[in-house]
Amino acid sequence: MKPIIWIRLFICCAVVGPFRAVEARNVRSVLQEEEILRFDRTVLDVGTLTEDDAPQTYRFTCTNVSGKTVKLTCVKTTCGCTAADVRMGEILPGETRVIALTYTPKNHPGTIDTNAFIYLASSDSLPAARLTLRGNVLPGADEWARYPYVMGKLRLKQNRMEFREVAAGKRLSERILCGNSSDKPLRLSASQLPAFAAFRTEPEVITPGSEADIVVTIDSSLIPADKGSSFTFPLVIEGVEGQPSERTLNIKVNRIK
Repeated sequence: MKPIIWIRLFICCAVVGPFRAVEARNVRSVLQEEEILRFDRTVLDVGTLTEDDAPQTYRFTCTNVSGKTVKLTCVKTTCGCTAADVRMGEILPGETRVIALTYTPKNHPGTIDTNAFIYLASSDSLPAARLTLRGNVLPGADEWARYPYVMGKLRLKQNRMEFREVAAGKRLSERILCGNSSDKPLRLSASQLPAFAAFRTEPEVITPGSEADIVVTIDSSLIPADKGSSFTFPLVIEGVEGQPSERTLNIKVNRIK
């Protein structure tokens, strides 16, 4: 797996990890008081998937063992890659209910460790149970599929950029993440660039298979007065193949007083 994938996975774990730890502590505290829903399983190893696989659905069955009617109110997942499907509402004593978790491996290479937290009306502030999917996702055949915009061999996360608040006398920069899907280095420049805008990439040379930032800088002191408070302009990227219309970034500038 390439370094860029490992870096992305490390950042994801660093952000999601603390949230999961807090939720896990909350789950334990609720379950220690009283068992309300008994599941056929709470952890499922889904094995190895690839990014090219279709979404996979896994089912967990629970039984109300509390001896009283309870009301299922919410199921929250910890990742946008996982969606829950369940019939909400009352569960009678001894009644069973199926909770389906659908996992989408597309754009999620690496380790699967996603949770769904089950909430009841009697414990709306703390989850009553936690369901976990574990496994692994291998990169798909097209490792650049997560970059939806194509300019020759250059792949981009987006093809437009917006400067939301450009104050008088300020220089502001915005970035677009891109990648070189070719087997040759790319050195990019820009044409049709107005005097108040500057273009560069970081790094300057994008090596094969690596990522970079396209950086556009606006110098508000050089913007003509007749441009108004909001305007757009095109920026044509040079150094890649394709017609100019296929190599154009649309830049929007919003000026504030």
